[in-house]
Amino acid sequence: MHSFQPRRAALARQAVRWLVAAGLLLAVARGPSVLYAQSEGSTYTVVSGDTLGEIAARFEVPLDALVSVNGIADPNQIRVGQQLIIPNADGSLPLAAIPTGTVTANAGDSLAMVANRYGLDPAFVGELNGVSSGARLFPGQPIRLPEEAVPPASLRFGAVVDVELPETLIQGRTGRVYVTAERPVVLSGSWNDRPLTFTSIDAEGLRYFAFLPTHALQEPNVYGLTLGYTTAAGVEVSRSWPVTVEAGSYDFQEIVIPEDRASVLEPDVVQAELAKVIEVWSQASPSLYWQDPFVRPIGAEYATTSPFGTRRSYSVGGISDYHAGQDFGAPVGTPVTAPAPGVVALAEPLIVRGNAVLIDHGRGVFSGYWHMSELQVEPGQWVNAGDLIGLVGNTGLSTGAHLHWELRINGIAVDPTQFLDEGAFGAP
Repeated sequence: MHSFQPRRAALARQAVRWLVAAGLLLAVARGPSVLYAQSEGSTYTVVSGDTLGEIAARFEVPLDALVSVNGIADPNQIRVGQQLIIPNADGSLPLAAIPTGTVTANAGDSLAMVANRYGLDPAFVGELNGVSSGARLFPGQPIRLPEEAVPPASLRFGAVVDVELPETLIQGRTGRVYVTAERPVVLSGSWNDRPLTFTSIDAEGLRYFAFLPTHALQEPNVYGLTLGYTTAAGVEVSRSWPVTVEAGSYDFQEIVIPEDRASVLEPDVVQAELAKVIEVWSQASPSLYWQDPFVRPIGAEYATTSPFGTRRSYSVGGISDYHAGQDFGAPVGTPVTAPAPGVVALAEPLIVRGNAVLIDHGRGVFSGYWHMSELQVEPGQWVNAGDLIGLVGNTGLSTGAHLHWELRINGIAVDPTQFLDEGAFGAP
């Protein structure tokens, strides 16, 4: 995972070096943080004849804390002239010994707001800066933070202080990009020449995410992901990052089409129907209607008969393609239910897809259900996870009773089963 701001991994590494027990970790909302002292400490220079045990006893501090705070690999190997940081009696790191950097406050910021923005304890940041955690700050006021929590100046992106995105994506899978800003911003971006749709995921409007859908046939390579926003001065700024697409492990399948259904694959028929459904799933609703992991749209007793991404050839027309959904074999009449909340965007018989339903889950996310024997919903109807939407069938281009479950994000077909384990914002 790429990130502008290395606070999670870096602070965790510092914690391993500085702290000696789980009891010295302070849990905060955004991740692990070091338990720092709330008073000044001191240093000591090693002289001939010193041992760490004697130094620890002299300053009345735990020996293991002295070893950990100073990153000493072998407690028996200290050298004359070596300068040691003396921890506090509870093993915490003295404020004076903490390497710091500075960030600047925004208009309306309090110290607590700045601390929370960087995943730190407000009381500690207040102590580090000699002010109360609730103090109001003036715009541009420098605030000291632990060095590891401050994004490098060369990597800062104006009001955007943190960008997290995957280093690699697998064909047919969906990644996410997370953006944290110092103030509310209107983000734009593109991935694979398609615009990104950003959604705010916190009450303050400072943290955002967008899906990164990856086509199942996308050529493995390195691609650019671009983000941008408008500065307070009205200037458009943007920046790009590399993301590597890797090949997925997909099987090959040959589909034998019965002669009485071969006409369904006529190019004019296929293209006309595709244009119809594209028009539906190209409309991005302004709200995201779901957050929790999907519920399986058919009973767990019905096995997958053709997984998403399978490379396919058909017995007529010389057609080669891939499977854009997940097929479950089940008897005609088996209930099909909505996997997540949303609005029914399409419910009608189609030639290729048979009796079909498309559900709009918001922000460019649509799920589709093909080949059903009956439709149990109407366009415009709100559905919740588990609501009946239709019955399994064998309509359209189908060689046997089954449910085809499809997921489109920004128009790209992606593996829907990924979201049985992950909510909208990521793994729970």
